[in-house]
Amino acid sequence: MAATRAGPRAREIFTTLEYGPVPESHACALAWLDTQDRCLGHYVNGKWLKPEHRNSLPCKDPITGENLASCLLAQAEDVAAAAEASRTALENWNGVLGASRAQHLTRLAKMIQKHQRLLWTLESLVTGRAVREVRDRDVPLAQQLLQYYAVQAHTQEEALAGWDPMGVIGLILPPTFSFLEMMWRICPALAMGCTVVVLVPPASPTPLLLAQLAGELGPFPGILNVISGPACLGPVLASQPGVQKVAFCGAVEEGRALRRTLAGVGPELGLALGAESLLLLTEMADVDSAVEGIVDAAWSDRSPGGLRLLIQESVWDETMRRLQARMGRLRGGRGLDGAVDMGTRGAAAHELAQRYVCMAKSQGAQVFQAGDVPSDSPFFPPTLVSDLPPASPCAQAEVPWPLVVASPFRTAKEALAMANGTPRGGSASVWCERLGQALELGYRLQMGTVWINAHGLRDPAVPTGGCKESGSSWHGGLDGLYEYLRPSGTPARLSYFSENMNYDTFGLAVPSTLPAGPETGPSPAPPYGLFVGGRFQPPGARSSRPIQDSHGNLHGYVAEGGAKDIRGAVEAAHQAAPGWVGQSPRTRAALLWALAAALERRESTLASRLERQGVGLKAAKEEVEVSVRRLRAWGTRAQTQGHSLQVAELRGPVLRLREPLGVLAIVCPDEWPLLAFVSLLAPALAHGNTVVLVPSGTCPFPALDVCQDMATLLPVGLVNVVTGDRDHLTRCLALHQDVQAMWYFGSAQGSQFVEWASAGNLKPVWVSRGCPRAWDHEAEGTSPELELRAARTKSLWLPMGD
Repeated sequence: MAATRAGPRAREIFTTLEYGPVPESHACALAWLDTQDRCLGHYVNGKWLKPEHRNSLPCKDPITGENLASCLLAQAEDVAAAAEASRTALENWNGVLGASRAQHLTRLAKMIQKHQRLLWTLESLVTGRAVREVRDRDVPLAQQLLQYYAVQAHTQEEALAGWDPMGVIGLILPPTFSFLEMMWRICPALAMGCTVVVLVPPASPTPLLLAQLAGELGPFPGILNVISGPACLGPVLASQPGVQKVAFCGAVEEGRALRRTLAGVGPELGLALGAESLLLLTEMADVDSAVEGIVDAAWSDRSPGGLRLLIQESVWDETMRRLQARMGRLRGGRGLDGAVDMGTRGAAAHELAQRYVCMAKSQGAQVFQAGDVPSDSPFFPPTLVSDLPPASPCAQAEVPWPLVVASPFRTAKEALAMANGTPRGGSASVWCERLGQALELGYRLQMGTVWINAHGLRDPAVPTGGCKESGSSWHGGLDGLYEYLRPSGTPARLSYFSENMNYDTFGLAVPSTLPAGPETGPSPAPPYGLFVGGRFQPPGARSSRPIQDSHGNLHGYVAEGGAKDIRGAVEAAHQAAPGWVGQSPRTRAALLWALAAALERRESTLASRLERQGVGLKAAKEEVEVSVRRLRAWGTRAQTQGHSLQVAELRGPVLRLREPLGVLAIVCPDEWPLLAFVSLLAPALAHGNTVVLVPSGTCPFPALDVCQDMATLLPVGLVNVVTGDRDHLTRCLALHQDVQAMWYFGSAQGSQFVEWASAGNLKPVWVSRGCPRAWDHEAEGTSPELELRAARTKSLWLPMGD
């Protein structure tokens, strides 16, 4: 890694043509710190909060170690004060028209433009990042975000009718964040009428400066409150009255722990985890362009994490040679030097990278580092790791900044298997001059964002997110708006945490279901089996459970499913998934319409089933009719749904794809045994998911009757229905690592367990929190929320030009 030299002679400059130092003055940053007497507190309700008797941490220059200021550490009382300020400001902020909020955001964008030098200097001085990236990319993009979401706020009443702002939003940021990551999340929240409390790590002055700029605008001082403290205050923030959502950005294990901690607390949790990205380089790529893409993806200071590099074997040697040569020309140094490519990320990031390199060497990897950097230097050289055994722990672990882990592949199929075989699904780029092959690879990658022959492009109008363990939250575009909205009429989220919940024993044992007393009346029909793999089959335990009617008489028997049956159902759903995903929307629509017709033919049988459960004959027939209409409505939506194309400014078209979640587990409510079953099943199938479903526990027969038609109409394994004890089956599904998403409509305790258990593979979950849902109302039975929950977004960038 080339180093910048100070004071070369003119002759040397013209001879070597090396870059000289371009230092940026940090006097304005020091002057701002002086206005706070070099002591930074918290910015709450439009004013600085500096409580007494608080511990503090020094804010140091990561290069020189100079003490720039001291930062007070927040305590629970400070978090409560910030949440109270947000609740108070919410009434005024949410009550004004969207046009007024748009005007306020536009003024904030102009305020950032006015103080942009202070922003980029302070950010580079404190974080060590190259000022060139902050100045030329982060600050302009922050202004664009405010301007874009100002337009969205202006049209909110018309474009987003039927949606209301959530309320108070909590945002938790990791130590390695940039202030731009905060802007991606607070801009849509503020635009939609929410207020925000941001918990930033200690010694992070830039978010405090942004909060001060927002607070000085008036007349809404409490809409953005920033407190500085450790991440352990996250649960304290989530438990504050009025907090409706917590957005967390950080490491995977930290997100997993927070998911378990916040189970049942009340606020919705949005996770954006990990920072690793992937680059896939084929033999048809322009190698020189791809090498520059690798540099941008891994060794520019715009990159939040490391890079996993897949190179086709036929161009492996040439790519590695050119990449190592390019690494030698990278310039590292002080972030405030405008001539450097790489700054530093602090002692924690340096230690993490060094530990990964040592582990990789011990596992047989080859490590190439550009330049000799002293061991006591704050800079970590650009590092290329290769020949790492596929089964080694480092091959599966997340790659930290500034490392690149390179692996060869032979065919495109092998590359997809390697790329999709990791638990992470954040972002990736495909480098290939053959557009058809590039699009196919990009389409099949299980990632939230994919670029073709580019890397790291961002635009406020384009959604960005991830899948699998990278989280399921989104920012940018309309998807970023829905993160902070809820359907109109939805009650505020309250805590449903149960102190008596024992996660180790919930649903572990199946209670006895023997009927009380002898059977009376005519003998019941033979018990239904489990509908798995396209046919009815007996349960693994060879046992059944009695179902009683509304008068307490025996209605019949159903199979008693267990863990073994859930495993079989999930396996059948995975086998059916590739074929169903490959079907066109028109084919899915036709099958849903055919299922509606079959349901219509069974109207009398289904109505009599419902009547035995205490439903009036008229109401029973109406439930069947509404169920038929629901299937046809979702069939129509499936036929008209599609992918959208938008154009990012000066960067070419972007495909916004709506992809299925995968294997979706659904636990239906006891009420509305047919209508709720259909209302949940139809959107899942319409969006390409395969389903493992637990029907109503009190009346599962209508769902099982419908399965007789699904056996002849639907592909094998597409829908699998397992009956049995609700809590036991819920436990089996929530803990199953191959279930990729889960919806639960049942008790508050069951909802709490599902949220806790989902931390295993970080599957997205949707729980009812013990609140009943009016499935007979169109606003809830066919809510747009069902459509949002049944699929995930993927952005596929197709940049144009050289």
